[in-house]
Order: sequence, then C-alpha cells, then structure tokens
Amino acid sequence: MRLPFFPLHLVLFPHLPLPLHIFEERYRAMTRDVMADGSSYGGRFVVSFITAGSEVGPGADDGPATGAVGTVAEVRRAERFADGRWALVVVGAERVSLGAVDRSGAYAVVEVEPLPETVGDAATAAELLPRVQVALDAYMETVKRFVASAASVGRESQEITDVAASLDEVLKPIRLPDDPLAASYAVAGVLQIELTRKQQLLELPDGATRLAAELNLLRREARLLADGAMPPVSRDDLRYNPN
Repeated sequence: MRLPFFPLHLVLFPHLPLPLHIFEERYRAMTRDVMADGSSYGGRFVVSFITAGSEVGPGADDGPATGAVGTVAEVRRAERFADGRWALVVVGAERVSLGAVDRSGAYAVVEVEPLPETVGDAATAAELLPRVQVALDAYMETVKRFVASAASVGRESQEITDVAASLDEVLKPIRLPDDPLAASYAVAGVLQIELTRKQQLLELPDGATRLAAELNLLRREARLLADGAMPPVSRDDLRYNPN
C-alpha cells in the first residue's frame, strides 16, 4: 500500500486525534491530493516520528530519518484558507511498518504494511487495566499538584485560584476504555514523556505489553514529578502542530 508520507516531530497513536496546520508547499499539495474527490488515498496519509533531521528547511529534500513504524492518519475535518493553507483534524487509524520512500513527486510517498492489532495475553491485559487506571489517576493528580505549586510562586491568591481552575479544566480525570488495546493507546497519548519513549510504545507488539510498559512509566513519571524533577505540562502541548 502506498500513501503520502508526512514525517513530524511527534508520535501519533491509533484512535487519537491530532490537529495540524498545513502551510509548507509540499504538504499543501499532499493535502489537496488526499482531499480531492475520488482520491485513491481516501483522505489518508502516514505520520511518522522524525528521529533525525527535519521535514522542512535546508537539507530536507533528502528526507529526515524516521522510526520504522508509523501511523495512518485519517482526515476527519479539513478547512482550506484563501492563501492555500489548511487546518486539519486527523485521527490515527492503524499502525504500519514503513518501507521504501519515493521522493520523486511533489511530496514523498511511502510503501507501508499494516501491523497486527492484538490485545496479546488477554488475562494479563485484564489484570493490568485497573492497575493502569489507578496509576493514571495518581499521575494526573501529581501533574496537577506540580503545576499548581510551580505557578503559585510569587503569585497572588486570586491568580493561584485561577490557575487551579484552569488545571481542573485541562487535566480532567480520564476514564480508560474497557478495551485494553484502546486503553493502551489512550495512556500513550496522555503520558508526557520523551518522544523516543512514545515511539517505543507505538512499536510494542500488543496491548498487554504496552500496558505493562505504561504502568512502569506512569509510576516513574509520578515519582519524578513529586520530586520536582520534571517540567510542568504546558497548554502549548494542546496547540495545532505546524508542519
């Protein structure tokens, strides 16, 4: 299967949304083709995490280095501006292994093979899911306390109250899906960790294995936050991602 190739400095997981601001010319052309009536691409392209180099700017014509696994993105909402830019909302559809990349056209196209989507050991996944939910709740509460504590330094009481209210809105409790595979992707999207670790989660073979890794990460990150060792989650993490 051949699909347009869109490397980014992020990791997209199946089932999760991603807003994109398309402004670079090659990706404008890609989006026009993806969204065209009767397009063979069916509103889809492949997002992959850039491990080295850049997708735009000097030296980008040879293409950046990416992970071996990417995610098919399906366009759910598209708005084209008068100057040719696009605002997209895409959702991760499925993981794929990346093959040969063709850069001879206006934008890169990549050969991909769908990867199996399995729960793995069902008994292990069922046992892990409630433990991951507890660890996720504790992690989110620790993030909230960390950010509120950092924001309170040198602030007046009303400002602190406003920050707390904002955090309650941004960091709402998350109820994981009952499906362990979907839950594993939800946790991967929430975790504020290095992108290389997110890519490793994407590449794990099944939901049970991913949940086990995430349980350890949630506990580790909560400990680090409690010790003041990690930066706060920023509202900027929720912004449109430019290409």
